[in-house]
Amino acid sequence: MESSLKERSGARFVGTIERWDGSWRASFRLHRPDDVFAQPGETEVFASELQAVKWLHGQAAARGFSAIEIERRPGGR
Repeated sequence: MESSLKERSGARFVGTIERWDGSWRASFRLHRPDDVFAQPGETEVFASELQAVKWLHGQAAARGFSAIEIERRPGGR
């Protein structure tokens, strides 16, 4: 199902990164125009912010998105 989500269908890929215990946590969610709630994706932890951002772009590309939104949240823990 996720592989059929494309930008042209009005779907959006929204990634989130945040500082977490000396590392960076990245997660994403998919918004489709016909869904009431966003579909949660995976969450991963990385040593650097750059690795987290690259992972988000890779996840988006695998699902057919060429452009994504990235939210940066204040650090936790």
